[in-house]
Parts: sequence; C-alpha cells; structure tokens
Amino acid sequence: MSIVPRIAALAAVLAFAAATTPHAQPQRPDDAQPAPVDKLPFTPKGARGAYNFGGSTKEGPGETAPYKSAKEEFEALKKQAAGTGQLTGAQLPDWSGVWGLDGGAFNFDPSLARDATHYGPLSKANQAFYDKSLQDAENGKEWDNLSYCLPAGFPRWISEGFLRDFAVTPAKVLLINEQQSEVRRVYTDGRGHRPDDEAQPLWEGDSVGFWIGSGDKAKLVIWTNNLKEGVYHRNGPRYSDKTETIEIMQKVDPTHIKVDMTVYDPKDLTRPWTVHRGYKKDALPNGRIDLWSCEENNNVVRNADGSSGFVLPGDKGYKDPTELAKPKS
Repeated sequence: MSIVPRIAALAAVLAFAAATTPHAQPQRPDDAQPAPVDKLPFTPKGARGAYNFGGSTKEGPGETAPYKSAKEEFEALKKQAAGTGQLTGAQLPDWSGVWGLDGGAFNFDPSLARDATHYGPLSKANQAFYDKSLQDAENGKEWDNLSYCLPAGFPRWISEGFLRDFAVTPAKVLLINEQQSEVRRVYTDGRGHRPDDEAQPLWEGDSVGFWIGSGDKAKLVIWTNNLKEGVYHRNGPRYSDKTETIEIMQKVDPTHIKVDMTVYDPKDLTRPWTVHRGYKKDALPNGRIDLWSCEENNNVVRNADGSSGFVLPGDKGYKDPTELAKPKS
C-alpha cells in the first residue's frame, strides 16, 4: 500500500484529516464497504454512522474475560511463561516491516457496529455520555480532541487506522503509530510498573510485559495502567483514568499479527471488555513511517456550538503549512 495521501477516502477522520501531514495515510482495507444501512442496528443521521466501514451489524455488550482485574489476568498468563525468562535477540519473533490494521479501522470493537446504541458493557454514566455524543453527531455538533493535535492515547491507539512499525528488542518493544508519532514502550526486562508515588496519568500509559514461548510464534503479554481518560474512538464511549488493559500479541503467519485485548475499567465499564484486533503486513517494498507534525498543517477549529470548522486559505487565522516551519528572522 502506497504511503500517499488519500484524503478523499478519509471519512473516518473527517475534520482531523485537515491536520495531517502530506505523507500520513490511514489504512483502510481495499475491500471494505460501508455496512448496508438497512442492516445496521440504528438509522444513520448526520455524522452518526458515517465512519462505519462495513464489518459487524450487531450491537451489545461485547465479549468478556474470566478475570476480575488486569493484575489477576497478568499473573495467570505469567504462569504459562514459567521458565521462559527474558528472550535473547535470536529468540525474538520477526515483526519487521510496516503494518496496517487488518480491518476495523476507527472502530474499537470490530465485533460491534460502530455508533450502535448498545456498544460495550458501559456503566450508566458512560452510557449517558455516549448517548449525548451520538446525539451531537446526529445534529452536526461533532468534535474530536485529535483536532487539537493531541495524541489519540491508549487504548484508542489500537484502532486508529494508520501505519505501524514494531521494534522488538530483548529489553523492550516499541509499538509505533505514524499518527502523531505515538510510541508505546513495553518493557520486557522484568521491571514492574512505576510505584504509586511516581505514577501519573499518561497518554500511552505505563506498559510492562513478558514473552510466552520463543521464536516467530512467541506471544507478547502486555499490562498497561496509569492512563489518561479518553474515548475509544470518535463519538464513542469514554474510558476513565482507572483503566488497565491486558494485551496478547502474536504473529500467526508471515503477514498477520493478532491482538487479543481486555479492558478493565471499574468506573466506566460494568465488567471487563475483550476485543480482538489484528495487523496485516504492508506489501510495499522498503515501506517506512515518518515523523508526523500535526500542528504544521492544522487548520481545524472548534466552533462556538461545539462543531468542527475549517480555516480556509484567505481566511483570518489560516496557517500556511509551507510557511509555518520556515526560520523567521
């Protein structure tokens, strides 16, 4: 897949697309088609339903896990890794290359229809927040904090439809998203999370992990906590700063990596929420991702009514991306 702008295809990023740099490209499966309107569990209106790129037409609470907490799941999985220890370079899987989402772009849980009224095991307060977000989208009052050039943050990071690069080393794994150059650092050297007196909410959280097995089929288990509050996707439900996640990443064949993730959020979820996602290796020879400076091309503003607006060339306040970064005398 070529890393060339396809702004016309970016309904899923809408106002945020104006803040992207020229090389940044969301990944959308070439065979993805909008879900038939008559099969969705809701009637699309305004921006509600505009980002549903096919996939599921179901609604509901989603899948769950048999654990009460992220710590409990992490410890249970650690027993499966008994004796594995820290892997050497020769024992690590080969995750080289550039990877894109394998379906489900901009939809946190691909097993559910994006923008469905019943989406995930939401608490009463979270459902009210989500209902208002959907109503605002229907009425054209749609805003995404990404348009401030803020990071998506984790766990939203996992469903943003841009290219990834994975750097696997014995001591840590870097999970890099071209969008906003967001990097997640997963420490696999045996350290634990930051102590409580040093912890603070972070965009990507604090991630530690270990390997189960070795070689190309090795599984990376990741426990992430200390997260900032956010939303799962544009116009989606929220997650709180009490959220913790467990991910299991595994390369299942030469061109696919699967990710099974469970979200634990005692404030905004009624129970754990498990989602299944994956990445597909890009076939472009010598593919790469680059630094993304969102602000140099961001002409998106929030209108007084809460909707998204654009500052166009010639308008007051327009920032010319060809001039903004030039040295000034």
